[in-house]
Amino acid sequence: MRTVCSYCGVGCGLVLDVAVGPDGRRTVLKAAGDKAHPANAGRLCTKGATTAEMLAAPGRLTTALVRDDRGEEPVPAPVGDAIAETARRLREIVDAHGPDAVAFYVSGQMSLEAQYLANKLAKGFVRTNQIESNSRLCMASAGTGYKLSLGADGPPGSYEDFDRADAFLVIGSNMADCHPILFLRMMERVKAGAKLIVVDPRRTATAAKADLFLQVRPGTDLALLNGLLHLLHEGGHTDPEFVAAHTEGWEDLPGFLADYAPAAVAEITGLAEDDLREAARLIGAAGKRWMSCWTMGLNQSTHGTWNTNALVNLHLATGAICRPGAGPFSLTGQPNAMGGREMGYMGPGLPGQRSVLVAEERAFVEERWELPPGTLRADGAGQGTVEMFRRMADGEIKACWIICTNPVASVANRRTVIEGLEAAEFVVAQDVFTDTETNAYADVVLPGAMWTEAEGVFVNSERNLTLTRQAADPPGEAMADWRIIAEVACAMGYEKGFSYDSAEQVFEEIRRFWNPKTGWDLRGVSYERLRQTPVQWPAAREDGPERNPVRYVGDGVLRFPTASGRAVFFARPHLPAAEMPDDDYPFVLNTGRVQHQWHTLTKTGKVAKLNKLNSGPFVEVHPRDADALGVAEGDLVEVASRRGRAVLPAVVTDRVRPGCAFAPFHWNDLFGEYLSINAVTSDAVDPLSFQPEFKVCAVSLAKVATPVREEPAAALTPTALTPGAADPFGLEPSPPPALSAQERQYLTGFLAGLGSGAPGVPVLPPDAPFSPEHALWVNGVLAGMYSRTAPAAPHRQGGREVVVLWASQTGNAEEFAAATAERLTSTGHRTTLVGMDEADIGTLARTADLLFITSTFGTATRPTTAPASGTRSPGNEPRGWTGCGSPSSPSATPRTTTSAGTGGAWTRGSTSWAGCGWPRVRTANRTTTPPPGRGSTRCSRRWAAPPPRYRSRRPSPGPSRRPRPRGSSATGCSAGPARARRCGGSPSTRAGRT
Repeated sequence: MRTVCSYCGVGCGLVLDVAVGPDGRRTVLKAAGDKAHPANAGRLCTKGATTAEMLAAPGRLTTALVRDDRGEEPVPAPVGDAIAETARRLREIVDAHGPDAVAFYVSGQMSLEAQYLANKLAKGFVRTNQIESNSRLCMASAGTGYKLSLGADGPPGSYEDFDRADAFLVIGSNMADCHPILFLRMMERVKAGAKLIVVDPRRTATAAKADLFLQVRPGTDLALLNGLLHLLHEGGHTDPEFVAAHTEGWEDLPGFLADYAPAAVAEITGLAEDDLREAARLIGAAGKRWMSCWTMGLNQSTHGTWNTNALVNLHLATGAICRPGAGPFSLTGQPNAMGGREMGYMGPGLPGQRSVLVAEERAFVEERWELPPGTLRADGAGQGTVEMFRRMADGEIKACWIICTNPVASVANRRTVIEGLEAAEFVVAQDVFTDTETNAYADVVLPGAMWTEAEGVFVNSERNLTLTRQAADPPGEAMADWRIIAEVACAMGYEKGFSYDSAEQVFEEIRRFWNPKTGWDLRGVSYERLRQTPVQWPAAREDGPERNPVRYVGDGVLRFPTASGRAVFFARPHLPAAEMPDDDYPFVLNTGRVQHQWHTLTKTGKVAKLNKLNSGPFVEVHPRDADALGVAEGDLVEVASRRGRAVLPAVVTDRVRPGCAFAPFHWNDLFGEYLSINAVTSDAVDPLSFQPEFKVCAVSLAKVATPVREEPAAALTPTALTPGAADPFGLEPSPPPALSAQERQYLTGFLAGLGSGAPGVPVLPPDAPFSPEHALWVNGVLAGMYSRTAPAAPHRQGGREVVVLWASQTGNAEEFAAATAERLTSTGHRTTLVGMDEADIGTLARTADLLFITSTFGTATRPTTAPASGTRSPGNEPRGWTGCGSPSSPSATPRTTTSAGTGGAWTRGSTSWAGCGWPRVRTANRTTTPPPGRGSTRCSRRWAAPPPRYRSRRPSPGPSRRPRPRGSSATGCSAGPARARRCGGSPSTRAGRT
């Protein structure tokens, strides 16, 4: 069944393999890329590729949870009763304190239908100004900047532009890790000759591919953008005809830009003047065919809106907009954040890119919602997420309904969120999993359904609509988000506006909000059409094209949706960040993401393969700063600001600039104490977009002494396990894994049939519906129970000694290498399995055959877990591989190396590895996400990158963080003893949630 990925805003198509169990319930067994989808053409990153494992995660809510008192544990309750109680309490608070005493906090991971109904209920019926979204944390500055410069939100171009651009400016975005499928598309164009400029204060995986990398000082992007426009204008690379015909405000720019000569910009940004001139030269040489891409690096700033304006200035000045291969392209962080912005789910927004601040737009929406004139309030809206929770902490907001998001973990200076939720009289959380940092503060928890368990529409970064079809059945009483919102609204007395039978009915109502001013148009889109193919808006006719890549051009005429029909130049001066380093807090902290995890681990945190690839939190510190602080690799470091502290393992690396530090925000209370970096981050906001400045805050760094732990006199042992047999191997006893309902049902039947089966050691068949880790545990238990008398199989005569060396960028190679080693051993060969980060060339047997197995994303790049030969990487040194076939020893290259894409066949070829002394080497480089046309085979005659060091989990040092017991104190948590347990618990995952 076709659907869409639930992670970032690229919007990759998925094909789900669905099975029906004996009880008639549908479950997802496997997820693959949809080769027919325009966003990804079959490619998937590791997160999308492990969708089935995430969907099978335990811990789902099957009914509502309710607590009568804040100090009590929540107890299960029928969903109908919980909905009635929610409606009663919300209605009671509105009647007693007015509509602004109730707040809604929603998400870019809800369906379009759920987003629409939440905004309809809040603004049209409850009549509150207090509706906010987690998109305020991600894309608000881009949306506000688009509106000011171009007249409407959203990119003017499409993904097709990546195939035609001659230059790319990627600024404040680590596409390789955060939008990997779109990054691969861009890199195909780069390989064809396009130039890539990357701007980032951290040397990321994206920067590693750049023709020119500009490692700016944090918070100085605006000066850089002004400086580039200064050079383009000075060098004659602007388009005066386009400027005169389609823009306004240029007359103010030349004088303004005089302050941004190369010398001045170099002093502000820390860049070399020659690099500034080279960046301008590359953009100028591309003419009108260059693109810019950006995300949080520009948006999460107190001048994020100005950053967008300055970037759009570059496109307007060069005429590189609203034409193929050109345009400013904001990359979206959530699967339906674009749809939510179109539905107006934060600030003054109304459906169809409208606003409560415009009288005619209020009147239009009131007519569509059948409301009396004047119902929609004209007094504006709140001032963002941070201000909403501050008002809650101050007692002005009495109730909050949180849907599909985790603000206790994700909001800057999260202490404000915690204080707000504690002060509120009534908190409702709507989620699919029981344990999240935010659910711990809720009086009522309503059980939502995953996106694969309901119908709905998602809109990706390029305005492409994909239908999420119901592929599986929700557990217990779990319901689609849109249906819960509608039922609460009906119970509050708003039956006339919320009596829907299906999501399709809601979507038909949304189609009526066509906006001829901005071009937002879904009139030609229907569920019937989306069941056949995704459709990109604007789509006026059902018989029109599926792809509509360029906006603002109608009948061959370019007209922007501003009052004058022209795009607008803005002179935006450089400003420092709200909080700069000083004597007490001398370092600058930057936060972000890692490749294989997502948001607050509410989905990826339960996928074993992803947790192996990015296993835990860390803070990156420059070697010079580490020496001064006495910090070594893996030492615990306290990261402290004026707001709070986090304690994280150190990664010592020159990826960050001296004086700077970087930490991902994924890990929070459910994984350990003092892990939440958002206890530290700054909640200063952009005055236009109200987006917080996550990317720059002043911190201190200090090494934390690791306490010596005394062993208890008598350690407690789980009664279900007998550790005695494991003790000689140095293994710690551990409880059995939490099997899913499907795994438990299968295992029950499997064990029931053992008595009548054939003799021997029982083993789960390969197609048994188990995750690899759970299958391994079950087979281990079965082997321990039944393997008593079978003699060891003798080695066959002629069996060879084989060393299997593996490296993985995706996790697939590790599994494949283990299966290969097992197969070789079973056929009589003497097999050793070694990850190359653990392999020392001096200890490998010279008479052995070597089999190399790797998995990558198909960009001719070494696996993430492998360093360049002969280079130093934090915590991992190359162990003598130089001279054994690496580019540093070109004479020692294998005659044949073979690789296959996902789903492709494996072939074998013998080689002689000159210079290493082994008679035979076999190599298999498994490409996990091949180019369009999934399953294609890729062959090469030499290593495209140096032979890897394998399996180092950088940049995630140290052991995986286990969930801590309830009752432990939380990072930056201000909760009292009665609520201390709310900051603890076990890891949780929410599909479609963060």
